[in-house]
Amino acid sequence: MNEFYEEPRHLNMKKVILISAIFVVILISVVVLIAKKISTPKEEADHHEIKESSTVFHSKDNSVSVELSNNLNLKSYSSDLNYLLELRSENNLNIFIAKENAIQNKELLDIIKADKIAFLSNFESYSNVSDLKELSVNNHLAYMYSFHYLDKTLNKAYYLQVVWLQIEDAYYIFDIEFPLEDLAFNTNIASSVLSSFQVKK
Repeated sequence: MNEFYEEPRHLNMKKVILISAIFVVILISVVVLIAKKISTPKEEADHHEIKESSTVFHSKDNSVSVELSNNLNLKSYSSDLNYLLELRSENNLNIFIAKENAIQNKELLDIIKADKIAFLSNFESYSNVSDLKELSVNNHLAYMYSFHYLDKTLNKAYYLQVVWLQIEDAYYIFDIEFPLEDLAFNTNIASSVLSSFQVKK
């Protein structure tokens, strides 16, 4: 009787070894495939992601452009406000870029100081006005300031950043505004706009 039970056990061990061997071969194949995917050049993958996740916006006359994340949900607008580029989102993020001819024999800082006073007078209610901060944008001189203001139509407080950038004989003025409640999410927008800003010669 013992011999009758020994043979099936022996056969079952062979089956177990065969199945184990097949499983090991499949496992090695899967590991090799995963290793090949991981070994794809990281820079190429990152570059591909950047292209898919951002949009280049061009001015009406194609003289300037800016590349911004699609996460901002911005769209180009064409209004009567005489901006080179006007971008708006449904979340009330607005980016306006204007251009002025440079004034000869006048320091950019003096021009901005005067303009800041005049610009603030357009707002009935504003607060937290910052000092002028000097910047270097692609080796060009720029100044930035910011403040909060109340939009009475929407009954909402806004944060507004103003940047003046001088490139050769032109000033480029950036107005970047969004609801004050979104300040924590939008802290890097100005740097994104300025770092990707391009002027076509």
